[in-house]
Amino acid sequence: MTTIAAEPEAGPRSAGRIRASNELWSRALTAGRWPLYEAAVAFAAAAWMLVSTKTIKVFAPLDRVSQVSGLAALQFRFLVPALALVVFLLLARRTEKYRLLAARTAFAALPGFTSGFLAAGVNLALRGANLPLNGTSGDAGDMERWAIMLQHGQMTHPGYPPLYPRIVWFVAKFSHDNVFLGLKHTEILTTAVLGPLTYLAWRFVVSRPWACVLAVVYVPTLAEPYKAYEPLVLAIVIPIVIAFLRYLQTSPTKGLVHLAIAGLAWGLLVGEIFILFAGPFYWAAFGVALGAAVMFPWRTGWRHGATLLGATVVGFLIPSYHLIDGLLHEAPDPYFFFGTSQDPAYTFVYLTDMPGNAIRNGTWPPTGELGGVGVFGAIVLVLTGVAIWLGMRRTPVLLTAGLLTGGWLMRFYLASHEYRDQLVRYWPRTTTFSLYCFLILAVFAVKLIGERAQEFLAEHRKLTATVRQQAAAAKAESEPETAAQESDAEGEALVPAQRGRRSGGRVPVPFQTGMVGLAFALTLFTGMSASAATDKIMPKNDGSEGQLAWHAHFDSPANLVQGITKVNGK
Repeated sequence: MTTIAAEPEAGPRSAGRIRASNELWSRALTAGRWPLYEAAVAFAAAAWMLVSTKTIKVFAPLDRVSQVSGLAALQFRFLVPALALVVFLLLARRTEKYRLLAARTAFAALPGFTSGFLAAGVNLALRGANLPLNGTSGDAGDMERWAIMLQHGQMTHPGYPPLYPRIVWFVAKFSHDNVFLGLKHTEILTTAVLGPLTYLAWRFVVSRPWACVLAVVYVPTLAEPYKAYEPLVLAIVIPIVIAFLRYLQTSPTKGLVHLAIAGLAWGLLVGEIFILFAGPFYWAAFGVALGAAVMFPWRTGWRHGATLLGATVVGFLIPSYHLIDGLLHEAPDPYFFFGTSQDPAYTFVYLTDMPGNAIRNGTWPPTGELGGVGVFGAIVLVLTGVAIWLGMRRTPVLLTAGLLTGGWLMRFYLASHEYRDQLVRYWPRTTTFSLYCFLILAVFAVKLIGERAQEFLAEHRKLTATVRQQAAAAKAESEPETAAQESDAEGEALVPAQRGRRSGGRVPVPFQTGMVGLAFALTLFTGMSASAATDKIMPKNDGSEGQLAWHAHFDSPANLVQGITKVNGK
């Protein structure tokens, strides 16, 4: 029999180690509690929108009036809990404990509500259909064939990211191995988690309100339920790379073994994202290389930086090596559509290859008011300049500007060879990448302007207080008794002033009230933008994105063409 308690009685040094270990675990649990809470809230909000569709009993997806009623029903089911959270934020603004809880809840829930709204719309649009968006045609047919191949123990195409077909194959197990229902449910679930994952990825970089703003702006603008994995990868890869480069900058303060393990973990994470969808990695390569060169600790600890980067590369290659080999042997993209005939410099509105009436009823891209650039584009460009002006030394701004530059140059290089080679090489895909970078820089511009305004107001209040103190001191020296009386009067006046009723000056709006205003505005924007994005995928027989849901209702599993699926004809 083995006795484990053979350790001598703990002395002062061992007791200190025990206390330090307990404190470390306590700090770790406290630090990890709130991110887990925010994640739970975000996913719960998305789940609520999906589950709430069960209460919409009467809905005919092919009838336009029913579609309008369905959109209104989703809006109601979104507004009730969202406005309740705004009220909670308002009531809790004066108590530190509840104010933080309310902020963590409200700003984490909105991204979940946004993508959950869209996923619920997809669920309604496909109600009664046993097929996913676009039925058995296009990319949907490819995914269905690959899932069937996986069911028979065969490999998917080596030049296509393998993770999403495997997710479809796994989800189909819960539908009696029906790959059509498996793809349908995967589309809905992937759309639902877009908002929470975007928010959580940006929480590595910015605070709760700004992570919420970035997620709420991104999801309705660039979500694509038909291929939901594409916007998902684009949404999370940029903030993850920003967080990694920040970590690289601080690598000299950490041990080599720690950096090797951390680099391996970073590489595995990014590698898994890469095999979900590889597109954004092409356009981000230049910006990431530029950011890594700038952030690398050349003088303070190049060995530490090299260890982290080397371990990251090894971790990245473990899941992605076979895909990289397949991509190197893949045929170039020959797919021409209306987007390959548009002005390549226009990136402020993203349309898929099913534009519908957007190009039938007028010119595309639309004619802008200022040198061919529209108001939205001009505002975004101005904010981009402001972000670089005020925040060029900040890692998110620096990296995003580098990503935008690299993707922008690659866009024009590939488009310039389109006619000569009769190949597209995916250059229209850079539209979403460039637009996302523009949106990030615009949001950071607003953030930096707000920070500068707060600094200016703080300096103004400090200067005003200093001037008043000097004036009071001067009066005290000349008229001691009068100054004492005035001092008593001012002391009495300070009490109501702290409550927001000070006379002779305007009281600055408290930070808590500003958060309430931001949450209310984002709630209204979420309702409008999510409804507009959902309306686009409602079944319509007009060649728009709604055609995908329309086709799902009239297609049949028997129409799936069996055989080997090719990528770009190879």
